[in-house]
Amino acid sequence: MTPHPIPHPTPTMNCQDTLNQLHQALQILAQAQIERNRAKEALELARATALISGVLGGRNAEEREAQARTSLAAEYERLNHAEETLILAKARAEIARAAFECSLHQKEQA
Repeated sequence: MTPHPIPHPTPTMNCQDTLNQLHQALQILAQAQIERNRAKEALELARATALISGVLGGRNAEEREAQARTSLAAEYERLNHAEETLILAKARAEIARAAFECSLHQKEQA
């Protein structure tokens, strides 16, 4: 999932604009969480399948983990990307929330 740009708040934005941005940011955040959950599930399934099929057969946990990291590199990369996207989506949602709160405060001051 590619992060969607959220316009930066400006002093001329009204409450409705900032509320719309917050809504958009929260939708993106929810989608990022879903993608992260799917990537985690896919990795867990791939690990279980590899273990059952004998691909992960090291003598100890460290060897099995090393084998998993190399043989399931694409799944690990997908999860890593999904987690990075989730971090960015959380940050954007917090920025949008702060902008909305600022717009409410500005409206109260007016």
